[in-house]
Amino acid sequence: MSTGVEQQQHQQKQHQQKPPVNRLVLLYGEPKYYHTIIQLKELRELPNNYVSVIEVNNIENVLKETSIASIKFDHFHICIEFTKDADSNLTKINEFLKAHSDMLAEVGDIGYHVHFQPGKEWSQYSKKELDEYNTFLQRLKEVAGDKVTHCSVVSKYDMDTISITEKNQIEQLKNQIQLDIVNWKNLRTLDYTESSLRLFPDILLPQNLEILNIGGGYALSTLTGFHMPKNLKVLVAGQGALSTLNDVVFPNKLERLELQENKLYFLENNLFPESLKHLDVSRNRLEDAWNINWPKHLESLNLGFNPIESMRGAKLPMHLKYLELSNLPCDSMAGVKFPDLLEVLNLQSSMTNARGLKLPPNIRVLVLTGNGINSINPLKLPSTIEVLYLNQNNIKTLNKVVLPPKLRELYLGDNQLTTLKNVVFPETLEVLDLENDPDYFENEKQIITLRDIILPPNLKVLKMGYQGVRILENYEFPQNLRHLGLAYNELKFVRNLKFGNQLKLLDLSGNPELLSLENVHLPDSVTELRVSPVLIPNLPASVVERANKNSLIIKKTVEVAN
Repeated sequence: MSTGVEQQQHQQKQHQQKPPVNRLVLLYGEPKYYHTIIQLKELRELPNNYVSVIEVNNIENVLKETSIASIKFDHFHICIEFTKDADSNLTKINEFLKAHSDMLAEVGDIGYHVHFQPGKEWSQYSKKELDEYNTFLQRLKEVAGDKVTHCSVVSKYDMDTISITEKNQIEQLKNQIQLDIVNWKNLRTLDYTESSLRLFPDILLPQNLEILNIGGGYALSTLTGFHMPKNLKVLVAGQGALSTLNDVVFPNKLERLELQENKLYFLENNLFPESLKHLDVSRNRLEDAWNINWPKHLESLNLGFNPIESMRGAKLPMHLKYLELSNLPCDSMAGVKFPDLLEVLNLQSSMTNARGLKLPPNIRVLVLTGNGINSINPLKLPSTIEVLYLNQNNIKTLNKVVLPPKLRELYLGDNQLTTLKNVVFPETLEVLDLENDPDYFENEKQIITLRDIILPPNLKVLKMGYQGVRILENYEFPQNLRHLGLAYNELKFVRNLKFGNQLKLLDLSGNPELLSLENVHLPDSVTELRVSPVLIPNLPASVVERANKNSLIIKKTVEVAN
């Protein structure tokens, strides 16, 4: 089995081997709505993707630039927001489609995303707005209809739609929705979200549709009678009002089903397709996980935030790799048989104690946050663990604790630790997070010194915010350390410290009694320094010089008066 590090390196290598993906995004201006903002953020975060953004008021000037005109775009995203100037902006987009049909012929595929005004009734849109919207759909069809593979329609129908019950009203609604997608024979992804539809009309969907998102709105109460395309792979119907899945027929090729935040009470009588690999039924009203016919090939399952009082006796799918059982009102997980292939297990806040917990042998990521754990050794942690969350527990000491040899990340904030003396950290450890949450942490147990602590050589991140460290002196940090966080401690003296040339961020904010840094040389690699205002006048000259040259950012704490 490959480790997470190996998988990440393999993915990075693949990205390096593949040619970059070029995306062009057309906006009105600065995005106003959440979905548009998040979509743009996610596009920019895609690995090996280059995103160019143009605005309708500046289209002609931008297209004249050689840097844009010479790029062959793999994907073109048109983002439309119904704000106060929606009709005039739509007019400009329609003019662009007409004038630059040759450009659209060169792009790989097209996705358009329309965000209607939240809370506004469909009947309240002006004739001009609706005419421009329909013109947009028609013109896009004429110039590049075959290239449209992604359509998003957000917040089109408000809460008044829930009251629609008459046959003629339902038929009218069906026709309106059908018009949004009828032109796109190559549609692969359809998002029809945040609309308050009590039922989703049985519209004709393209048979090649692979991803369907009809979640949001907290209104959808049934999927019965809804015919899904035979090639559908992903169905998202979360944040609805579904109380049952009886008589729902899922496609035989469905691989992912997301039904979080509904009102499901039972799963016993439901027939999930054997092709299903990922199932999310978190935040429902399930009271047990017994007698459920799980698909044989299920790889990930999320049952978190359900009123399940016991998992004892539940037969979990044997091929599961990811299991989320967080925030269940269970006393313990004693007697629960976890699948041997499980790699990620989240049990956050699902036990009052960990007695009897038997962990699977191949686990890589384990979350035991907030479970009343007093000691680590009795947990019998498997040697395969790479990421371990033990924060918000009652752990008083790490003395004589044997940590997993492959551990890369360890989270231990909000416990009762007062020292890390004699703790042996594995050499593989890269992240050590001991930061307390000021809104959660209630006891006075804190770490007050780093003296006699031996940090592992490959450590990259050390977070110790909201502890009680007062003096930090004569200490050499690991050469690979990139992030050191000591915010909101009780620091009075910091002197004679040595850092490697990898340090990027040093956070000393929230320490108003720290007035100087004595014999502390910050390497040129540091790009951000966070301090209290009182320290700024006494910073070393070399630090001030770098800040003046904009090679170092100094951020000061905003002190809050008592």
